[in-house]
Amino acid sequence: MSAMDIEEPVSPAARLAALEKLELSLVDGAAGDLGSVSAQLLLLYVVADRLDEARFVWRRSPEAARAASAPLRGAWTAGAALWERRDVPGAIEILETGAWDDATAPLAAEAAAAVRDRELLLFASSYGEVRLGKVAAALRLTDQQALEACRSRGWVFSATSATLKPKPPPEAAPTFDGFEQLQHLTAIVTQLSQN
Repeated sequence: MSAMDIEEPVSPAARLAALEKLELSLVDGAAGDLGSVSAQLLLLYVVADRLDEARFVWRRSPEAARAASAPLRGAWTAGAALWERRDVPGAIEILETGAWDDATAPLAAEAAAAVRDRELLLFASSYGEVRLGKVAAALRLTDQQALEACRSRGWVFSATSATLKPKPPPEAAPTFDGFEQLQHLTAIVTQLSQN
């Protein structure tokens, strides 16, 4: 049983919702089916950087499902390595080399790419200049692969010092909650009424 057995929703949120529903329907079913769906769900949570939910998928998975599903155990090993950023390169290695089945292999590759993207974003946010070897090690890539990934994001490489100058990430639009949103809207209306 896999996410492919249901109609594949387009958005990540829809994919998660479909797998959560499928997981609930399989609770009393075969451990192998539940393990496969739980592995897919856990990997999608890793892709979405929702590690708390990934951890809860693991915790609520019955022992029989854990034992019957190597992909579920591998997905949680990667999730545990990412938990509190304990071993990001190790998590990428697991995602790339784990014992994945046909349903989880594409999700594991997607999760590895998402983790790399988040790491590059962290480097860009944290460093004005960083050694190429450090980036390559963090991403579990060769120096050349890391250089290509960084250049595709507009980073500048200095061959003499083997360092990269990250292009700062674009500033996110401010998000407002409740009262802050009302204050912001009031300020805009006040400014417009003064003109």
